[in-house]
Amino acid sequence: MRKGTALTLPRVLTIVGIVVVVFLIAGVLSSFGGVDTSKDTAKIDGVGSISKDTFNHWYAVVAKQPQPGQKAPKPPPSLDSKQGQALKQQVMQFLISSDWIIGEAKDRGLTASDQEIQKQFAQTKKQSFPNEKAYQKFLATSGQTIQDLLFRVRLDVLSNKIREDVTKGTSDVSQGAIQDYYNKNAQQFSQPERRDLEVILTKDQAKANQAKSAVSSGTNWGQVAKKLSTDSASKNRGGKLLGVTKGQQDPAFDAAIFAAVQGKIAGPVKTGAGYYVFRVTKVTPASKQSVQASAAGIRQLLISQNQQKQLDQFATGFRQDWRAKTDCAPKYTIPDCRNGREAVQTTPPPTIPGQKKPIPGASHAAPPALDGTGAALATGTKAGGDTVIGQKSSSAAGGLSGLTGGGSSAPTAALALGGAPQKTSGAPAGLPGGAITPGAGGATQGGGTPGASGRP
Repeated sequence: MRKGTALTLPRVLTIVGIVVVVFLIAGVLSSFGGVDTSKDTAKIDGVGSISKDTFNHWYAVVAKQPQPGQKAPKPPPSLDSKQGQALKQQVMQFLISSDWIIGEAKDRGLTASDQEIQKQFAQTKKQSFPNEKAYQKFLATSGQTIQDLLFRVRLDVLSNKIREDVTKGTSDVSQGAIQDYYNKNAQQFSQPERRDLEVILTKDQAKANQAKSAVSSGTNWGQVAKKLSTDSASKNRGGKLLGVTKGQQDPAFDAAIFAAVQGKIAGPVKTGAGYYVFRVTKVTPASKQSVQASAAGIRQLLISQNQQKQLDQFATGFRQDWRAKTDCAPKYTIPDCRNGREAVQTTPPPTIPGQKKPIPGASHAAPPALDGTGAALATGTKAGGDTVIGQKSSSAAGGLSGLTGGGSSAPTAALALGGAPQKTSGAPAGLPGGAITPGAGGATQGGGTPGASGRP
């Protein structure tokens, strides 16, 4: 050994120290907030990690959705491109909100059995596709697998169970509460007096007298109205004006109508529009529906109000709690991540009086659907990002119908990712679905019925 090359103890310790530091730095670079950035995009405490394989699968699915005027799908854009960044936002929002639903259900002790999922899937498939051929075509063109669809249905089942758990007890409405609502909103249960008329409107009094003379002598009212009246709305209906209530007409005409004797020709009455000759043909007295007859409707209204109040309170805490448990790799960070504050909009959206302020750092993309509708974000959030959770839809919300344009043979609507929906009366646009096991795309797209356990 040459002089100066001996490994003394201090030199050995120095080399070991350098190696340790290098490994520590490498570990930091491959991990961010508990996220293994070498293979994962995000980690949600208590739920698990979102792998890059899962992200890449759904990124390809969203990119494959046909755009207006586009004849054939284009390859997925680069993640660093402007379009790629927009797709990344959608996909990460979608995957994170899916895990939030899973985590919330787990914390509440709620589960979705394979039997429940398969039953819901069968119902949704039947509603969404006219036949098996259309369903198979959808699978072949959408980029999604049966496992993907089953996972979306699983989320729907869990979402509905969360909603039921949040709103339990809200159906307890006392008779006193019903009576109180009835007393405070008495006008809603009242119908004012209504009068049906035959009318003729003329520009001058001479024409009005001519019309009155004609109908008084027995000439058909409709014929006279058609010949002399300037009121196009009533003259084309035989001169009839139905269901008139106080305050609807010109003040002078209004006073004359409700002072007139039924069946007697009256006028001319001078108004800003001209001169009226008229006859009251029917009087419907004012009425008021009793509290007994109104009770069922009031009860349902109060239940809905109670449910909405519970859901509104839940929504705020839900997003705050789960965002605080969500870390994302730097390349995949969005405002729903705990480390996503840098994405805050510099110019906040306009607010509407009475609405809540958005949560700091929010992307203005509200929490995932918890009402079983699954409408797209654009129609599911208030200004400022507040959640519109609403009432449960009667339609299945696994996402099939929204992806097929309500049952067409090919997808015509973009995949609804993330966001919180409003109540919809028609087919849902797609509950935020989940992910699949790593190695996306390897699942069978046709044939038998796979398991419904979803992403592990």
